[in-house]
This record gives sequence, C-alpha cells and structure tokens, in this order.
Amino acid sequence: MNNWWLYPLCAYILVCAIATGAFYVNEKRVWACIFKLAASVGFMLIGVLSMFTHPVDLRYSAFILSAMVFCTAGDVMLMLKELFEEKFATRFMLGGVIFFGAAQVLFTSAMIADVGRFNFWLLPFLLVVPLMILLFHRMHVVSLDKYGVVMIVYGALISLSFLCALNGFIELRSDFYIAMLFAIAFFMISDSALLYTYYGTDINLKRMLNYVVMVFYYVAMILIGCSVLLKV
Repeated sequence: MNNWWLYPLCAYILVCAIATGAFYVNEKRVWACIFKLAASVGFMLIGVLSMFTHPVDLRYSAFILSAMVFCTAGDVMLMLKELFEEKFATRFMLGGVIFFGAAQVLFTSAMIADVGRFNFWLLPFLLVVPLMILLFHRMHVVSLDKYGVVMIVYGALISLSFLCALNGFIELRSDFYIAMLFAIAFFMISDSALLYTYYGTDINLKRMLNYVVMVFYYVAMILIGCSVLLKV
C-alpha cells in the first residue's frame, strides 16, 4: 500500500481535466485556467512521490520531472494566451509550444539514456506527423499561419518521443515502455485536437475538442508520472 496516494491523485486530476474542458466549452476561461493549473499541480505531485517511493533510476526520474516542469510552464503560457488573447496571443502560444517542445526533448533524452541505443530504421517515421499537418493544411482542415512551421517542428519532436518509446519496447519488451507508448500516443491525440482548436475551421467542433485536449493530455501525464514506478 506504499502507493495509496496514486488513486486519489489520479481521480483529482481527471476531475480537474473534465472541469477544465467544461469551462472552456462554456467560454469561462478564468475558471478553466484555474482548474488546468490545479491539475498540473496534481501530476507534478505524482512525479515527485513516484521518485521518492521508487528511487530506482534517479537519472530517469530527473529527466521526467524536468519535462513535467516544462509542461507546466507550457500550460501557463497557453493559459496566458487564453486570458490575454487579443494583444499577446501569438507570443504566449509560441512560448507554450517552445516549452512543450523542450519537454518532448527531455522525454526523448530520458528514454534514449535508459535504453542506450536506437534503431535508426525508425527515423523515417519521424516525418509522419509533420506530413499529416501539411496535408490537413492543404485540404483546408486547418489553416496554418506564418508560425505553422513551429507546429510542424513540434510535430517532429513529439513523433521522436513516440519512436523512442517504441524503440525502448522493441529493445527491452518491458511494461514500462508499453505505458510510455500509450502516454505519448495520448499526448499526440491531445496535441492534434489542440492544433485544431487553434487553426481549425469548424467552430462547434473546436469547442467540443477542448474535452479531448484536457482528458487525453492529463491521462498522458499521469502515465508518464507513474512510469517512474514501473522502472526496474
């Protein structure tokens, strides 16, 4: 029962995620930002408590906690975008993407350092997400602006994180990397929905996708935080 704290924290985070989505749908941005930040505190606690209750690989734990800090900083940037949308929207959005991009670099570094080798035949798949973003732009599903290249680079970074998780599973066949595969996949679903909320053309769909963004993102962060507990 050393990990008894995990269940109430997970429930707390999911409640915050659903509340955040609901407040976004109802255009109550201040309350949405409050619950979003509250959920961020929850997954940071999961990461910290996981490290102290299961201190097997402190290097991996340090990478993961650092990445979570950058994710929280990215959340803060996107919250500021919501609150000051008219004047500083682009700056805050770019700041959020940069922080989340740094988090993906840290997730990637954690997994590469853990496995110690990489199957380079996986690298061509790095282009899948960026090409899909460009395809959706050409099909007018999303309408990228002059900063669209930043989104494409971020797409490549999160693709690399997923490929590192897949590489870890291929090399080690551990439950740990199954959890990471699901975590990064959920992260990608959340970010795809978020991309549509910024650049999509269907207003009603953009509003409803806020639920997808919040729930999948925080499930991903719960899995990443709990991954420390699965290290052997």
